[in-house]
Amino acid sequence: MTVRSRSPVSTGGAVTQSLSMAAITPTAPAPIAFPPVPRAPEETGLPFSFVCDLVLKILYFNGGMVGRDIANHSCIPFQLIESTLKFLSDEGYVSSAGMRASALSSDEPLAAGMQYLMSSTGRERARELIELNQYAGPAPVPIDVYNAVARHQARLDHVLDRAALRDAFNHLVIPDDLLDRLGPALNARQAIFLYGPPGNGKTSIAEACARIIGPPLFVPRALYVHGEVIRFFDPIHHLPVERDGPPHDRRWQLTERPVVKVGGELVPRMLDLGFDSTLGFYEASLQLKANGGLFLVDDFGRQQHMSARDLLNRLIVPLEKGVDYLNIARAGTSVAVPFTNLLILSTNLRPHDLIDEAFLRRVRYKVLVPNPTEEEYRTIWQRVCAKEGVAYDAGVVEHTIERHYRRAGRTLHGAHPRDLLNHVINGARYLGEQPRLTAELIDHACSTYFVDTVGEDW
Repeated sequence: MTVRSRSPVSTGGAVTQSLSMAAITPTAPAPIAFPPVPRAPEETGLPFSFVCDLVLKILYFNGGMVGRDIANHSCIPFQLIESTLKFLSDEGYVSSAGMRASALSSDEPLAAGMQYLMSSTGRERARELIELNQYAGPAPVPIDVYNAVARHQARLDHVLDRAALRDAFNHLVIPDDLLDRLGPALNARQAIFLYGPPGNGKTSIAEACARIIGPPLFVPRALYVHGEVIRFFDPIHHLPVERDGPPHDRRWQLTERPVVKVGGELVPRMLDLGFDSTLGFYEASLQLKANGGLFLVDDFGRQQHMSARDLLNRLIVPLEKGVDYLNIARAGTSVAVPFTNLLILSTNLRPHDLIDEAFLRRVRYKVLVPNPTEEEYRTIWQRVCAKEGVAYDAGVVEHTIERHYRRAGRTLHGAHPRDLLNHVINGARYLGEQPRLTAELIDHACSTYFVDTVGEDW
């Protein structure tokens, strides 16, 4: 089934159906639907003039190129690029400089091995285009096609049970009752509010959630909307997946489910499209890049330039409606896009000190991450010792609990064993000793790790 760009409604349906019918690799651990290869210019969903302009800019920035390389750079099949090159040649913008490719595959035409150069007229035209928009990367995907694919990929049928959740979190020491509170929230794909004392693994729990919310998905390298380009693929948040499969539209990149993490540096503009006036195109917002994956707001409530109330006000419509709106300022319009990410708000501040009950009600699931019990604390010590290659000594750990927690009136935190062991290792190296758990090294580690003001004159 083909994708027709002239009817937005039929485009979305065609893409969704084509994805559902796509071939699946027999060795794949999870079913992946591959976007079909466009076989005619109109199936790209892009105006012919846009593709011509894109090819001119690619040639301008890269100099002479072989036809096959132009197709690879633009991620459009050469049989579609060939008609574009012929038009540009007829218009006097480019010319052929003869065969340059040493070998062609059986399905490639001779023109794929031809070298193409820009004429002076072509360079002048390219400079005019660059004044408006310097984008010269992979061809974008129409926004209505992206919307259809994003909704399709958001439909996950598998249900998480306790066994699957325990397996996903087996690298963390967390109680079963915490998993039982987390599991229903992950199955519901609803926003989650993680709260509790600092240093108990809230961020680690949130990041582990991303590994179990679904199989890899396709993200567009860029989007096309109302004549504007939005760069979408971000190597920081989108980890490419190499998987054998049928030929597919290379404007899409198969990636792991994205994990977009922000903390105190979050500012309002990060939640909107970013426009670069020099380059002339847009950058996708953080929550758009997180679609299909995890959007983690760490240290919620500690953002210097965005209050907790302002953040929830910005996300309240996407959370309730499953739709976000992108403002395309240069085109004087806005467009709706699916909001399909799992939002997790993580904080060590008291919830009622951050937001009122009306806002808390909008975040359906609240999960307390408590301090570890003494038994869990000992288990954490065993794990960090095994990881660092240091022999575990139960007597020294019991000494630590008695002297530096019970007597000091200090609460246990999950991050303490890791940090204290790091102090022990560095202290032993300083003394020229083999790192090992001793009461003396632990006492010294605690004296430089914890802040104790007892007996001091302030």
